[in-house]
Amino acid sequence: MAVRGRWNAISGLAALLCLAPVAAAAAEIDACTISAWSTDPDPNGLNVRAAPAADAPVIGNLPAAREVGGERFATEVSITGSQDGWLRISEGWVLDYIFDEPIDFVFRGEGWVSGRHIGLRLNHRHLHAGPSNDDAVVATLIGSLDRGRYGPDSILVERIHACRGDWVEVEGVLHIDGVSIGPRLRGWTVGTCSNQVTTCP
Repeated sequence: MAVRGRWNAISGLAALLCLAPVAAAAAEIDACTISAWSTDPDPNGLNVRAAPAADAPVIGNLPAAREVGGERFATEVSITGSQDGWLRISEGWVLDYIFDEPIDFVFRGEGWVSGRHIGLRLNHRHLHAGPSNDDAVVATLIGSLDRGRYGPDSILVERIHACRGDWVEVEGVLHIDGVSIGPRLRGWTVGTCSNQVTTCP
């Protein structure tokens, strides 16, 4: 019985050791360097949390979009990593595109925001299955409709799932004249733009 008990203990330890790398892998953070903006419609703004979880302590807030000269501008963020649909940010600021006022920083440090409330503008014509041009193309973001031709900047990004390097996994729909058209699209792209008033070069 002693031998069997010792064997069970060893087997149990081996099982735990086998599970440990899996748990560690799940906790890894993908590093990236991109900018984007808050799309949260909540007038109280978007909470910044201490960890990538909905129950993590709130350590900051990204204010709701503000109106300037008849236009609405959202709080912008610098994103440095992602994990399980959450985005790690290092800064949040409000930029006035009309009167060219100084940048007003509303958050500095390290915090996490939900990718469900972060958007940006697309520049490249393809969405890929992974973060590489070698990965399969899952959607082509250029074509023609009854309303005319459309390009990547016509995709309304409603969610960022992940990022890696300068690649980002986005989800959104084609949006023409205020109307969503066609299926929801999801894939990886590069060379995104965080300018809210025009496309980036």
